[in-house]
Amino acid sequence: MNIALATTYFCFLLLGGFYLIGSLEIPLGSADQPGAGAYPFLIGITLLAFSFPLFVNSLRKGLPKERGEAFPKGKNLKRVLSVASALILFAVFLKPLGYGICSAALMGAILKLLGLRSWGKIVPISILTAAVSYYLFAFLDVPLPRGTLFY
Repeated sequence: MNIALATTYFCFLLLGGFYLIGSLEIPLGSADQPGAGAYPFLIGITLLAFSFPLFVNSLRKGLPKERGEAFPKGKNLKRVLSVASALILFAVFLKPLGYGICSAALMGAILKLLGLRSWGKIVPISILTAAVSYYLFAFLDVPLPRGTLFY
């Protein structure tokens, strides 16, 4: 048994449980009209569903003897830091620029960082992804920031 791995999975179990309990304070709605609490509820269930079997397996077997690198190096480290930077910029500019522009820019940056070279593909995919996600949230009546520039 690997105690560090078991502890990690146990923490995810606790996180999922607390997240699920917290989501019950938000109206779930119904299957026809999901409320604002439906998505957090599903996230809590998913965290529990994935972490429980991993926790049980870690108690039984532990880690295999072979382990890969703990953190990427070289080119992969640059890629990880670039994606993290893009996510931070998304959070910083979300309120002033709004969800539509920020999510399209984030998707474009991630596609470019992951190796898609053609701007002719990056731009339409980014715009389409931002539009679809915006309308999915609008369908669930989840308000998204329009941006202070657009009021």
